[in-house]
Amino acid sequence: MPTHRGAHWTLMLLLVAALGVDWFLPLHGVLSFGLAGATSLLALPWLLLTLRFKSAEPDELSDPRQRVVARERRLRGLALRVALALLVGIFLACKWWVLLEADRNHPSLAEASRSYDLGLGLMMGLGLLARDLRASRFLATASLHPARLMALSFGGAALAGSLLLSLPVSSRNMTHVSFVDNLFTAFSAVCVTGLSSVNIAQTYSLPGQIIVVSLVQLGGLGIMVLSAALAIVSGQRMRLRSSAVLTEVVDGTSLSTLRRSVLTICGLTFLIEMIGAVLLYLEWQEHPPLTLSAGHPMAGAGSVAWAAIFHSVSAFCNAGMSNLEGGMVPFSGHPLTLSIVGGMAVLGGLGFPVLDELIRTGFAKLRRRRAPALSLHSRIVLRTSGGLLLLMLFAYVTLEWGASLGGLPYEDRLVTAGFQSMVVRSAGFNAVDVGAMAPATLLITCAAMFIGAGPGSTGGGVKVTTLVALFAGLRAELSARKPHVLDRGLPDTVIRKAMGVAVLSMTIVLCAFFLLLLLEDHPPLALAFEIVSAFSTSGLSTGITGALSVPGKLLISFLMFAGRIGPLTLALALSKKAEARGGVELPQERLLIG
Repeated sequence: MPTHRGAHWTLMLLLVAALGVDWFLPLHGVLSFGLAGATSLLALPWLLLTLRFKSAEPDELSDPRQRVVARERRLRGLALRVALALLVGIFLACKWWVLLEADRNHPSLAEASRSYDLGLGLMMGLGLLARDLRASRFLATASLHPARLMALSFGGAALAGSLLLSLPVSSRNMTHVSFVDNLFTAFSAVCVTGLSSVNIAQTYSLPGQIIVVSLVQLGGLGIMVLSAALAIVSGQRMRLRSSAVLTEVVDGTSLSTLRRSVLTICGLTFLIEMIGAVLLYLEWQEHPPLTLSAGHPMAGAGSVAWAAIFHSVSAFCNAGMSNLEGGMVPFSGHPLTLSIVGGMAVLGGLGFPVLDELIRTGFAKLRRRRAPALSLHSRIVLRTSGGLLLLMLFAYVTLEWGASLGGLPYEDRLVTAGFQSMVVRSAGFNAVDVGAMAPATLLITCAAMFIGAGPGSTGGGVKVTTLVALFAGLRAELSARKPHVLDRGLPDTVIRKAMGVAVLSMTIVLCAFFLLLLLEDHPPLALAFEIVSAFSTSGLSTGITGALSVPGKLLISFLMFAGRIGPLTLALALSKKAEARGGVELPQERLLIG
């Protein structure tokens, strides 16, 4: 065992040295091929030694339950070894592809080569975590914790997506896009953000765009919800523990309602996306100027049908991604297109519980039955979302009429302002140049993005219910009354949960703003806008995303991940009942506030 450990560290140091020299060496000459060959020869034995472990044979154990656990650990270990071997193979193949097929005069070639060195270094770190079944045991423990399982599912999907986007078949020119850009795009898609450091239409081929929209669908529905739906449809039974964890994730009331909740979420999603795709296809077929020739907005999509499907999924999932050359900007004079895309973004931002209640109410009225009263949650989400939409419409019309909207005809300015107010809080589409907006408008937009959409939706932000709960708690403190909203009282746990989500979110945003100010040389307001957009998973940008450095892109990627996971994870953690802390109670003392 010591011999294996010494060989492992020797190979690791040699790999680090080879990757370090290759990182700083200009991509020129025979030495680059020599370093790539040395890395390839060192990677395979290092990987085999890293994943070498000894575990008890299942047949040697006397306890049947221990045999089952041992078999599961062996299977997880085998899966980890196969996965890491595939990942290392992909990065090495991409590295050699860049060296053999690259245009050495292209400015992004060195960045692409270095990004695959970064990917190999990431695999080395994962290999260290996978030693001695520690990663296998961690996965087994995390599967019983909703917050950890959610974070692992989103993070794993983003990493897998970045590797798929790094394949030569996924991009139009592999040497013009780096692994960091693919990682950034994958995290943006899974976290349904919409920020992109590259132009999707110009960078990714049809297989690459299919990967991107698949990641958007996974992120919008949730990997756990989609896998549960497939299990239910195929007739498989979920374990009791898995069902309990999933019930907490979808905020179900009991295990008995889990099946209906999962099928409702998936059914509504696919139905609305199908309707939206058909409407967009019919609308775009009616406009001859929107052709597929070079220079037109739909040239990068490949076909009208594919563009309609891509935008339908992206709009309802509030991703804000577009596979068209100019995004939504060329459609500023087409009110029906903007209405379809904006309407789907609003529906996706309301949340599945609200949509379910609205559908039930509509069916009851069609049958001429007495419709049940909407819940407090649905009334708050509908009223707050409507109020914020009107507020942002007023802000865009008054502040941007002669600025970013100034280049449009008068009849199109109100339509475009309405579209921006519909998508600003989470969807991230833009029909105007956001970078041309006034500073005051950008500040108001940051506030709207930070608030976000409704709980249980495909949108992000701290959620509109958090805003209402905070105002209810503030009003209660000022009036010396108990917190209440719409003639309904709010428990103290709801107020504390809202305060926790808001304070943690603001802390993450401020820390990221400080770090990005150290890393990037861009206007502070543009950096603040980028940070809030990433954390709220809105996806709007003033245009600096592609100009960020590698550390800046990685930081924004983490923010997108934290924004998709963080507030929801905190809410799940705070929703746990407080554990008994014994019979000792600490003395209380007065603290001056304000």
